[in-house]
Amino acid sequence: MKKRLVWDFSLPVAVIDARQEPPVLTQASVGSLGNVLRVSTKIDHPLIRQLFDLYPDRGSDAAIEEMLNGQNGKEFSDVFEEYQEEKKAGPLMWGADDLASFVVKSRTCFEGDELAIAAVFPTDTGDNGHALATFGIPWRYFTVI
Repeated sequence: MKKRLVWDFSLPVAVIDARQEPPVLTQASVGSLGNVLRVSTKIDHPLIRQLFDLYPDRGSDAAIEEMLNGQNGKEFSDVFEEYQEEKKAGPLMWGADDLASFVVKSRTCFEGDELAIAAVFPTDTGDNGHALATFGIPWRYFTVI
């Protein structure tokens, strides 16, 4: 890669989707990440986050039932319905907060001469459960000899 002097939204990043066999590696730019990993506007809502925290211990059906019958049941019902509508367009990967954090991470990686990477891994929790990890790998490891 040609040495860049300044960070911008055209900076390359990598996305690894390890939910498939074999895992798929996609190159994207910081500015086009939302086209590679779908962004949810509801996944960052505190009640949806609370639901996800309940999944491992209770399972998805019991967790949803608990949230619907909880103190904020009506609000949860509305937000969960909107979240379900988002999911109809395809699997959601991360929230806007996660995406914004990764943009900041890509800048930090750039300053450390690293390639920023987002990796999606399968989990056994919830519907289409997955985990997301972000990290950087030094560019020097990609040098062809």
